[in-house]
Amino acid sequence: MDFREAATVAKQQINDLFAADAPRDVRLEGFLYDDHLMVWSLTIGFALSSHPQEALASADQARSYKVVRVSEADKSVLSIRDR
Repeated sequence: MDFREAATVAKQQINDLFAADAPRDVRLEGFLYDDHLMVWSLTIGFALSSHPQEALASADQARSYKVVRVSEADKSVLSIRDR
């Protein structure tokens, strides 16, 4: 698994997990690779359609950020947590 595959898996997990709120503008914000554990930690940022940007003071506040840990060995998502 390379970096692009890991990012695709992480983004898809966010899309699936938050499907009811229709996430938009899902993008990779940062990453870290642990070569001892063979795990990617990818920060994924997104906005939820249920929270319109106009209601908040800035667009940055309207975004949510999750750290998705993806195993390189079997391409599974190990965990998702708030950044």
